[in-house]
Amino acid sequence: MKFVTFRTPDDPTPRLGIDNRDNHSYTDLTSRYPDDPDFASMLALIDGGQAALDKAWVAYTTLDAAHLVEKHTASLLAPFRPRRLRDVSLIVNHLRPSVARTAQWIAANTDDPRTVAEIMAAVDPLVSPLYEPTTPPFAAERDAGTVSAPGSVLTWPAQSDWLDYELELCAVIGRSGSDIDPSIADDHIFGYAVYNDWTLRDVQARNIAGSGSIHGDSKDFPNGNSFGPCVVTKDEIPDVRDLAMTVRVNGQVWGEGSTSEMLHGFDDAVVSLSKGDEIVAGEVWGTGTVPDGSSFELGKHLPRPAFVELEIERIGVLSHYVVPEL
Repeated sequence: MKFVTFRTPDDPTPRLGIDNRDNHSYTDLTSRYPDDPDFASMLALIDGGQAALDKAWVAYTTLDAAHLVEKHTASLLAPFRPRRLRDVSLIVNHLRPSVARTAQWIAANTDDPRTVAEIMAAVDPLVSPLYEPTTPPFAAERDAGTVSAPGSVLTWPAQSDWLDYELELCAVIGRSGSDIDPSIADDHIFGYAVYNDWTLRDVQARNIAGSGSIHGDSKDFPNGNSFGPCVVTKDEIPDVRDLAMTVRVNGQVWGEGSTSEMLHGFDDAVVSLSKGDEIVAGEVWGTGTVPDGSSFELGKHLPRPAFVELEIERIGVLSHYVVPEL
């Protein structure tokens, strides 16, 4: 099943919906079951576990015309505000090409006296351990308060000349727990979505050249994290490590990849991140950027304005309009 959060022109209240098999309507679960707390929001659905999914399946298989909403009349919202948002080192092959671009940018745009090779040699130790399969998945925190709606307008921050998209898959955690055994790790995954980890590449490069910080204020600007357009339950995806991924900018393909690039699976991340700590239902975890899944890696600049579409097979298209800050 594919779940969405939406609103309609005559009612701004967020509604939990399910994407129907007719390809043109949602079932408004919030209005169909107004007294059921499991359908008050997507977080409530996640917290409701399998029992809530079983009830949603009934709505999916027995449509009620009184609670159908035509897709073209609905505005999608962010599926939910994650209780925690993290980017995890599951896809890492994008990192070294990005480091090379960063070194080139620093050498060309700052007074750093080092050569490109010297800058790369200084930065590579930050990422090289992540290429080792024996290195446990590493998680970088993101600001869940900056999550934006699918199809919304993203303002290009004035302090940057190189705003970049990042094409990622993300998982939604469905069960809390700590010190989770590998045999049941997959049971803690609720579903999947497309994730865009927007980055200010020139700001990031200056941070690396100065403090050595990989991220700093190059991330988590207003609306700078987005996921969606829906959350697909894991049973809908036979092999999460075999999904085609595509980026389009103003209708043209800028990059293609696959989740087969994952060095670790989400089950590995569940085991690793729950050691001595609790993972919480309602967290969202990105995979890291797929190779060719960012404009910086390709040496290309987004036009202003731009329409950016990130698509992952079996999930859908996460799109945003990008406009310059006035």
